[in-house]
Amino acid sequence: MTADGEASYSSGGIFYGWIVVIAAFFAFGIVFGAVTYSYTIFVDPIATAFNTSTTRVLFGFTLTNIGTGVLGVYAGRFLLRVRVRLGLLAGLVIMALGFLGLSVINALWQLYLLYGIIIAFGSMVVAPLGASSMVANWFTANRGRALTMATLGTSFGQLLIPRLAAWVISGWDWQTAYRVFALLMVLVIPVIVLIAVDRPEDKGMQPYGGSAGAKGASGEAPPLLASRDILRRLDFWSIGLSYLLTVTVYLALVAVMVPYARTYGVSALEASQLTVCMGVFAIIGKFAFATWTDRIGLRNTFWIAVGLNLAACILLVAVPGYPALFVASALVGGSAGGILPLWPGLIAFRFGRHALPQVMGLMSPMILIIQGFGAPFATAMHFRPAYFVFIAMLIGSLIVSRRLNRPPADQLI
Repeated sequence: MTADGEASYSSGGIFYGWIVVIAAFFAFGIVFGAVTYSYTIFVDPIATAFNTSTTRVLFGFTLTNIGTGVLGVYAGRFLLRVRVRLGLLAGLVIMALGFLGLSVINALWQLYLLYGIIIAFGSMVVAPLGASSMVANWFTANRGRALTMATLGTSFGQLLIPRLAAWVISGWDWQTAYRVFALLMVLVIPVIVLIAVDRPEDKGMQPYGGSAGAKGASGEAPPLLASRDILRRLDFWSIGLSYLLTVTVYLALVAVMVPYARTYGVSALEASQLTVCMGVFAIIGKFAFATWTDRIGLRNTFWIAVGLNLAACILLVAVPGYPALFVASALVGGSAGGILPLWPGLIAFRFGRHALPQVMGLMSPMILIIQGFGAPFATAMHFRPAYFVFIAMLIGSLIVSRRLNRPPADQLI
């Protein structure tokens, strides 16, 4: 066995965990591409079809965020009771049924119901919970790199799936686009069936970088903590609060960069180039973080990502003007690879890989319900004053997360 343990776990020179990362890549891409990044494509055609305002249609996206937060608790419990691969398959089927239902709605309340409950629950089971849990199970060493490469799927989903939706809507209608989304969910199912495996132990292997003595002779996972014991641990709240503060700022900056650019008198087309800039640097950043994360540690990776957003906020405050927004967009986009994988990564590090869906599920209401309010806050504050608040939030995140690089311990409040 090599120092990192890879040799005894490989077949044909490739550790199977990296094949599992491919399945997680597709899971992240299909969920974030179809649910998170494509919603905006449907707003105008649905508003026109139901003769209502775009604000009322956008309320469905708010309900989706609330639904994923609240239902994340139950998604985590569900994944503890079934094999992760079966959970992923069930989640994809639920999402397919949800999108199929959206293609035949005849009232706005049906859109709210399908997005806020059906698609919210199904997507949470698939990614981030299911996909992150599966990847974390396969890696002890290089877990940060593996999770980063899996979340790279979100960037490709952002680049490809909204464009597919727009193309279908322009050529046919929004109902057909939702049917195509249902088909996409079904097309990912063979990928999960063929290559997704819950744990390395299921193939007679050990996690990458793990040891043979990591589990009992029975091969069973260690007993999980009771929810009340998890909620009493200080690191549960440290991870949740530090991630919440940072991801709220990150999502706000992503959402308001274009509207803020329009205040400088540029056209919508010119402002949209900032989104392209963020997308390109998000991909570059994820590859970079995948290279560095396991060398410098999860907490330090997180600090670099926080620092990139902090630099963007300072730039937005100190250097007014449209050209500076490209630098700020590059900084924000580049930070994605250091933010998105850190939530599951730090949980697996502090609580153990087997507890990841349980702990992420318990943390979901705190994070997912609140994280989307940064953008409306920024617009209500007319942008620049909000950036000062964001700077304070990021500094707070650095302070709260300062001890998360230490080995886990029994930390009770």
